[in-house]
Amino acid sequence: MLLKIRHALLEVTSPPAAKQSAIIINNEVIISSGSILKPHLAVDGDKGAQNKAIVARLQRGQLLDVQNEEQKEDAQIRSLHFVATFDPQQRRPRPNTAPGSRKPHILSRFTAYPLYVFCADEVCRNLYHILLTADSGDAGEVLRSSFVVLGLRKPEKEESFKRFLAHIANYLRHLQPMHTLDDVLVMCSPFGLENFYKTISIGKVSNVMGRSGCLFAISNALPLGCEGSAVFNNKLRLVGIVICTSFQRHHENVNLTLAANFGYLLRNFMEQLGMSTTEFQLSREPSSFAWERTIVVIESAGQQGTGTFIRVHNKRFILTCAHVVGQNTETVNCRAADSEFQSEVIWCNPDSDKPFDLALLTAPQDVPERCCVRLARSPATLGQMVYNAGFPYYVNFSFRHDFNPSIFQGRIIKCDTGAIMSDGSVQAGQSGGPMFDQEGCILGVLCATIKLDDVVYPTINTRMPICDIRNTLQQFARTTDLNVLSNLVASPDVHRVWSMEMPPIRSKL
Repeated sequence: MLLKIRHALLEVTSPPAAKQSAIIINNEVIISSGSILKPHLAVDGDKGAQNKAIVARLQRGQLLDVQNEEQKEDAQIRSLHFVATFDPQQRRPRPNTAPGSRKPHILSRFTAYPLYVFCADEVCRNLYHILLTADSGDAGEVLRSSFVVLGLRKPEKEESFKRFLAHIANYLRHLQPMHTLDDVLVMCSPFGLENFYKTISIGKVSNVMGRSGCLFAISNALPLGCEGSAVFNNKLRLVGIVICTSFQRHHENVNLTLAANFGYLLRNFMEQLGMSTTEFQLSREPSSFAWERTIVVIESAGQQGTGTFIRVHNKRFILTCAHVVGQNTETVNCRAADSEFQSEVIWCNPDSDKPFDLALLTAPQDVPERCCVRLARSPATLGQMVYNAGFPYYVNFSFRHDFNPSIFQGRIIKCDTGAIMSDGSVQAGQSGGPMFDQEGCILGVLCATIKLDDVVYPTINTRMPICDIRNTLQQFARTTDLNVLSNLVASPDVHRVWSMEMPPIRSKL
């Protein structure tokens, strides 16, 4: 029996109504993110105590067998009315069909019956660290890492359902482990609207976290309503379920798409049902570009940023931003992939109001050559594929066991005097981080994202071009003359660009 995985919309019609994306397997079983239950499990209000008990059980890792009438506490979920909307038939193009002509999807609505709700403990643990400073309550965090399982038919014998799960596990057991920069495809319905049914979003894996890679970030920028969407790999195998597209932090919106590893979820669910599981994973060749070892976490005056090992004329340095280091700072704490050390500040832009926002630090001379990136020789070009790397704020400097940088794919969207802009996602904490080109050379250093009316736009960010400072760095490496580094303070024309001043305009009015 083949495994047919399709996209669906899951809706709770009981007020307050909620709708989001979901996955349907073999037109029988539906799986979606537990976020859809959030409006109905609020811990305040008339049913606050009952809902709080349900959330607490999920947080303790207890499986909610919703259809078990003996579980009186689950009556709240049992009373909800679920509707699944999807295209039940796979249509193939007819022969002699005119090019470009396509019939629209014929969607059908079905009643869905809630079967189980479970919380994946390792996903919950890692998500807790990410949302540690988010403006959300415990209930929201637990439900983001929980999953609801429904059926299109009224529940039958538990044995038949377990056989179905075992078949899914057999189908997925040979998945390769996920790595950063793997290609992914998300099938979703943005905003939970039927008009956007089966929208496709293509991106890359940006970070893999937790035991068995249970949680991963992707570069796809997805709106609300895409929670519960399927994430496929480049062989169109189901590898994850989207659990988060954005959240509030310090009253600012953070656009960060997170997905739970489907293989891990399935094993965890089967274990909670008392089923035996076996994990098989194919080995794969490591990446030829070990970019994770080329960057460091920098901690200075309670702030965190990113730096890059560079090699110039056989001398090793760390390149970062001046605002990461801070003024009047002589040493900073650094962490690399396999070491911790203190780094001396060689030079830091003395005027924080003038570009370039740069600082140059010492690097241990035993840093392997493969961990030092080359300076790009060619300037950035419009539309060029680039990769923004660094340590987003959720990688806390004190997490000694979690040296876990992220990398986001994007393209150059604007080249200006002394500045280049990309649409690759950037989060707080990535300041000073590198922008790599496709050859692994450093093309720019992240200095700023765009913030307008208290809204941060992470996919519009500005970099300092390496080509503009390449000669200065080479001259300093040859002479060790600190006066040479004063050339890193940019010209007035570059200052105008970075200060967002109005460019010269010739009036023809």
